[in-house]
Amino acid sequence: MVKTLKTQLMEQPAFREAKPILDRLTAAGFEAYFVGGSIRDALLGQVINDVDIATSAYPSEVQAIFPKHFDVGLEHGTVMALVDGETYEITTFRTESTYQDYRRPDHVTFVRQLADDLLRRDFTINALAMDATGTVYDYFTGLEDLKAKTIRAVGTATERFHEDALRMMRAVRFASQLDFAIDPDTTAALQSNAPLLEKIAVERIRVEMEKLWIGTNWQRGLNIMMTTDLYRYCPLLNQQQQSLMDMLHLLSGAVRFPHAELAWAVLLWMSEQHTSSALSPATLAGEWKLSNKQKQMIDTWLEALNLRVVGPWEALGVYAVGIEATEQIENWIKQQQAAGDILAQQYTPADLEALEAVWAQLAIHSPKDLAIHGGDIIQTFHPEEKPQIGEMLRSAEEAVVIGMVSNDKEAILSYLANQYQYNYLLNNKRTTNKP
Repeated sequence: MVKTLKTQLMEQPAFREAKPILDRLTAAGFEAYFVGGSIRDALLGQVINDVDIATSAYPSEVQAIFPKHFDVGLEHGTVMALVDGETYEITTFRTESTYQDYRRPDHVTFVRQLADDLLRRDFTINALAMDATGTVYDYFTGLEDLKAKTIRAVGTATERFHEDALRMMRAVRFASQLDFAIDPDTTAALQSNAPLLEKIAVERIRVEMEKLWIGTNWQRGLNIMMTTDLYRYCPLLNQQQQSLMDMLHLLSGAVRFPHAELAWAVLLWMSEQHTSSALSPATLAGEWKLSNKQKQMIDTWLEALNLRVVGPWEALGVYAVGIEATEQIENWIKQQQAAGDILAQQYTPADLEALEAVWAQLAIHSPKDLAIHGGDIIQTFHPEEKPQIGEMLRSAEEAVVIGMVSNDKEAILSYLANQYQYNYLLNNKRTTNKP
């Protein structure tokens, strides 16, 4: 039996599980639809994890239908219904007024017509709705644009971007994520309205940028950012034009980044090749409001890139970067080389089995494994300054990793005594002679 498109759509678990919500709304005499990106992704054959529901019922009417609920955004018409232990976000059809801050409407008006609600959405491929039978409603050529792999603003692009300037970053993110082209009128509006991006919080821009980095064709999205000047209004990127162009010219867009942190590290690595625009991980993390965890990951990836370009992996490099990051960078290099990019031709991918053997043979895999700690340094050498403690621990760590000394407390302290005798013996003598 050949399944119809309607049947295929409604077999998506997320739609099937949320269908009773639509049924209860329609049984009460209201219209109810799945809307937005879930319809787009389902039509593209992608698995969806969550859905958005829009209805002609006003918030108070939704509350009456679903007594168990959370009022998370009533001013915008949103009620979070709790049904059988699951929560569903239900939003009333609405229109929006002028936007003074290029982000939030001054006020919203609840309406009863689906078409009025879809008109306020960003792009035609996101302005789709589907009822409980799997029937798709398209008022703005969204299905046609989906088939043509085109990103087009709903209505007038400039109006959509003035409503929420972040939509410009969403456009280039979708170009990367879906590997779609942006239609000429929407592209022209991106360029003419690019300065509005400065009015958007960096945290919101970062979310879209990170999705762009890990997209199916990140180069497509980045190239549009460059040609429309959007990059000029993102933190620090105006200073990184050459580094961004290098990423476009020296890497393959067909090779996806496994995560955004590697993409940021590659940008930093490219910037180091241009001393006038070299960018530090700390500056990047600060300006883009990255988390400490992200900064640490970027530091690791940048170290891996620098070590890898210098030459083949050695024990100390594998230890410093860690086996997981080492293997990921090598897989990325291998994919880049297979795609024929220029950068990866500078070196041959490493033997992953050999790297795993190097890792397995290391005496320690982290500073916590070292047989001594700071207290041992203080008790044995009595350093006058705290930085000396860290310096000696790092020296011991390196010596153990490269096999110069065994990971034994007495052996390490003896090694350090020989290494630092000129710096510490006199100080140790003064300390032991004190009355």
